[in-house]
Amino acid sequence: MNKKKRKALKDIFNGKKRDTLENKSRSLSSASFRYEQINSNKRRKVCVRKRNDGLSRQLKRIKKQVKYNIGTFLQRIAGRENISSNKDTRHISKNSNAVRRPVKRVEPYERRSSYGSYRTSTVDTRRRIARRRRRTIVKLKRIFFIAFVFIAVFLFSFIVYYKPFKTMAVGDVTLRGDLTYKTQIIGVDTNTIKTGTNYAFNVQNVIEDHFNNKVIDNVDKNLITINVTSENLKNKVSVNKNVINIDDSVTSGSVLHMVVSYKKLSKSYSYIVKDNLSEEIDNNMIITNPNEYDAVVNKQRHLSSSYKPSDLVKPNIDFMQSNESVMYLRKDAAKALEELCKDAQSSGYKFYGVSGFRSYSLQVDVYKDNIAQYGNEEDANFYSAKPGESEHQLGLSMDLSTKEVNYQLVESLGDTPAGKWLEENCYKYGFIIRFPENKEKITGYSYEPWHIRYVGKDLAKIMHDNNLTLEEYFESDKY
Repeated sequence: MNKKKRKALKDIFNGKKRDTLENKSRSLSSASFRYEQINSNKRRKVCVRKRNDGLSRQLKRIKKQVKYNIGTFLQRIAGRENISSNKDTRHISKNSNAVRRPVKRVEPYERRSSYGSYRTSTVDTRRRIARRRRRTIVKLKRIFFIAFVFIAVFLFSFIVYYKPFKTMAVGDVTLRGDLTYKTQIIGVDTNTIKTGTNYAFNVQNVIEDHFNNKVIDNVDKNLITINVTSENLKNKVSVNKNVINIDDSVTSGSVLHMVVSYKKLSKSYSYIVKDNLSEEIDNNMIITNPNEYDAVVNKQRHLSSSYKPSDLVKPNIDFMQSNESVMYLRKDAAKALEELCKDAQSSGYKFYGVSGFRSYSLQVDVYKDNIAQYGNEEDANFYSAKPGESEHQLGLSMDLSTKEVNYQLVESLGDTPAGKWLEENCYKYGFIIRFPENKEKITGYSYEPWHIRYVGKDLAKIMHDNNLTLEEYFESDKY
């Protein structure tokens, strides 16, 4: 060891060089503090915790660098060949004049610090990336945990409420979970019912689970009670255990009210009686329900030549002709006509009967007279019905006239006060104006304000309120 090296080591041990290095460290520390003070305005927005952490990290880096420099300096003085540190390895040749090999360094990532200045550190970049990864992992863990909790709560609630593992076999059906027991009355699911048809009402015991599995058991028919509450239909509805049948004498438009009972359970039903025209005619265009008050007879629906009502009576009203054979009506229609004429007379209008029931043979003569009057059969068909197509054969129609029109059957009757009263009030007694004005294309006949037809009070009111003909009523699903 030469003199220079020995002197340097001696100075170090005596404290001269050590003091110099310590002064350097102090100067670096004081410079960093001065730097912090100069940029204090920029750091005011940063929280105290971050500022202190950043300052401590900076001091640690300075101390580490000072220690590294001191160690490197001592190793150089001692003449060692290899110098090792935590960050890189440097190779120094024993020959002081030797050319030092360049060390490969990684370009650091440069970013702006929270204190406003730029700092470069590969380690900080790695740490930042690692922190981001850790944060991302934490977020994903939270999301998965929340999803797991939600699914667990849902499954727990489903099992507690529905109890899918609790089963019970009823016949061939397996029911799961809690069961509901109910008894229900099953009636006719339409708003309208027809005369002459059987309608059954049933009572069912139903066992059902939460998964819509059902077990249905029908109750004994003998235990079902049906009570008809419509006063006017009590004697016209036959009840046999759980089956009802409406008599053909009930007119369309009548409302049937009834109550079906089983033990303490009861349910009310209301139906409108309405027949289907297509089911009441045969292949020869002959209607099969001529005894019903709502029977429809027109150019497409005929009466047989032998038909004659069995309950014809002579109404107690005044007539304008001596032919007694045309003075009859069916019993209910005759009674209603008597009430109509009586109330009309009380209102100041006097009606006279002209023609009621006409047999098939009599209608043949009437039609021939109309052909002779109008000159041809085509025109006669518009003003008169062929034999078998006339409503007079039903025994439900009556032609009325007054003194104001000289007891004639003319359209001008509709313009008189009596004719207007008849049009506005005949429905109250169960009659309608069968061939109203502006309905010629529907009825097939001209306007006849004198021709009234008995259909029953219920149906007459519906037709009057809605301005309908018989054809329109039966063809519509609204009524």
